[in-house]
Amino acid sequence: MNQIIETLASKVDKQETLLQELDEKVKAIPDSSGKIVEIWKEMHNTFLQHSLPKEEVVTLTAALSQNIRIMKTPPTENLIHHHHLSKVIFIVIVLVIVIAILGTGWYNTADSLKEYKEADTKYRFLKLQESRSIQQLLITTDSLYYRIPTLRDSVLRQEQLKNDRLEMLRLATEQEQSARELRRKAGERNRQ
Repeated sequence: MNQIIETLASKVDKQETLLQELDEKVKAIPDSSGKIVEIWKEMHNTFLQHSLPKEEVVTLTAALSQNIRIMKTPPTENLIHHHHLSKVIFIVIVLVIVIAILGTGWYNTADSLKEYKEADTKYRFLKLQESRSIQQLLITTDSLYYRIPTLRDSVLRQEQLKNDRLEMLRLATEQEQSARELRRKAGERNRQ
C-alpha cells in the first residue's frame, strides 16, 4: 500500500510542478485587460454613433409588420380570359372567302361563255342548212328580235305559260289515275 501512496504522491508532485510552470508562463504574459476595456468602450461609442435613430427604426418596424400582414393574405383577383383570333387567322379567312368568290365568278363566266358558244354554233349550223324554210325562219326571227325590244320578255312569258300548262296536264293526269284507282277499289269493295 505504501507503494500506491508513493506513486500517488509522485504524481501529485509532478502536477504541482506543472502548475507552477504554467503560473510562471501566465505571469510572463503582459496584462492587456485595460486595453481590451478601452477597445470595448470605443466600439460601444462607435456603435452608438452609427446606430439608426430610434424613431426611424420604430417606423420601419411598423411598416415591415404591416407588409408582413399584407403578404400573408394574398390578394384575390377575378381574371377574365378573352380569346382572340390572331390577325393572321382573320386575314387567311378573308382571303379564302375572296378566293372562293372569285373562283365562283370565274366558273360562272366560263359556263356563260360555253352557253354563248353553243348558241352561236347552233345558229351558224342552222344558217348553213340548205332548207329555204329554215333560212326564212332565221331571217324573220333576227328581224323580230331587232324590231321588237320586248321580244325576249314575250318569249319568256310564253315559255312560262307552256310550262304551267304542262304542269297542269301532269297534275290532271295524276288525279285521273288516282280517281281510277279509287273507283277500282270501290268496285272491289262492292263485290265483296
